[in-house]
Amino acid sequence: MKTLGFLTCCAVLTMTGCSFTTAGGLTECETSSDCSSNQVCTQGYCLPQPEGCGEVYGPTASNPIVLGAALPLSTSAGQDASEEQALNAIKMALSEINDRQGVGGRLFNLLICDTASNPDRARTQAAWLVNDKKVPAIFSSGSGQTVAISSETIKAKVLLISHTATSPDIANLSDKLPDDPTVGTVWRTAPSDTLQGRIIGDLVRNARPLADTSRPYATATSVGIAYVDDVYGQGLFDQLLTRIGTDRTVTSAKYPRNGDISSARDLFVPQTGAPPSVGVLAGFSEDNARLIEQVASRGNTTQKWFFTDASKDPTLITTLKTNSPLVEGAYGTAPAQARPGDPVYNTFNQRFRSTYNNTDPGQYSFTAHAYDAMYLVALGAAYAAGPDANAPRTIDGAGIAKGLAHVTPPEGEAATIFALGIAGFSQARGEISAGKYINVRGASGELDFDANGEAPSEYELFRIEGGAFKTVELITPTED
Repeated sequence: MKTLGFLTCCAVLTMTGCSFTTAGGLTECETSSDCSSNQVCTQGYCLPQPEGCGEVYGPTASNPIVLGAALPLSTSAGQDASEEQALNAIKMALSEINDRQGVGGRLFNLLICDTASNPDRARTQAAWLVNDKKVPAIFSSGSGQTVAISSETIKAKVLLISHTATSPDIANLSDKLPDDPTVGTVWRTAPSDTLQGRIIGDLVRNARPLADTSRPYATATSVGIAYVDDVYGQGLFDQLLTRIGTDRTVTSAKYPRNGDISSARDLFVPQTGAPPSVGVLAGFSEDNARLIEQVASRGNTTQKWFFTDASKDPTLITTLKTNSPLVEGAYGTAPAQARPGDPVYNTFNQRFRSTYNNTDPGQYSFTAHAYDAMYLVALGAAYAAGPDANAPRTIDGAGIAKGLAHVTPPEGEAATIFALGIAGFSQARGEISAGKYINVRGASGELDFDANGEAPSEYELFRIEGGAFKTVELITPTED
């Protein structure tokens, strides 16, 4: 039973909420505004929030649908521009959905945590979002961090969706729902590196020409692969090695993210013999910039580089500063972003530019994939809530996952196609909340999900020209 003093406190502070310190040292609260700046109101008490958490986007009043995001917004080199733009895409989609009254009249709210590119920190943040904040869905980024976060979300049946996790390992997670073993709780709008590995491997072993019939690696006799030693780099390395086979001499080196890159540097400045004809860098922009600079400082200023998706970030070029000519003309691949002939992408592109000071989302990897991820979660939530706005079902992770299983119709079943974005959301929400199958096309392209919650994708071959990323062509991965 609470004391008279507490009742008096509440009478005095009716307009601002009520908080007091209990005998155990905890402060009671009604909302987080009752707590200090480094605390959040959790189940009626002010508790410390995990390091890196604290940003909130969207309305906090009127019973919002609260989602979580654990994203690597910073690295050892500072802010991660690519991740910041992906978060901006999520925010823009959330605002567009809220402008259309969210789901069941409830708007969306997003709790944002910066993982600092650390899987252990990401797991701690996810545990807080799942257990304390009771979010039904979490956005993640990066394969290693997504796998770490999944250890918390799967057991709680919370929906986990990533716009960047490309490791083949993601498909092998044991995430199926106990009451419906056909539906998993881990999804991604980014395609598997099984596909990207095929494309890169075919290019560097000269097994396919470009659309203009040129063959930039026709004279390459050897390939050096430097990869970050986590589930992203390991998976991509394995796919590359398998695809290249014995067609070219392959050497490799691994290194820890944001750690010692000397083994990778030495791969391209060997003590004896020539360096590899082409260097494939399966890592993140901050490490690749350091690697390129160190290789050049030791005399190899003519190395040909090939970049994977994690390096499609203007930070790669700006970090190199006066050394940026070292990557001029280099090629790379990423899940298709800049697709100027696609009307869904064009709408997203124009709205993103007008929202974020004319920033070109096509200069970054995965902004369109992040935008699509927010719309998919909203549609999944609409399915979970059901058709009766007066008696909505609980919106939980399992319900959202089952909803996502309804955005790709079974073979032979007719379904209306909706664009993810401002034009198609309201009608798509109505269809899926009624339990119908729908078909969606995102800003990132077709999203035909399989039983593992992933969809194949076109890839863009890009080239660095004039200090920017220029799309050379779109490539559909071969079927193996």
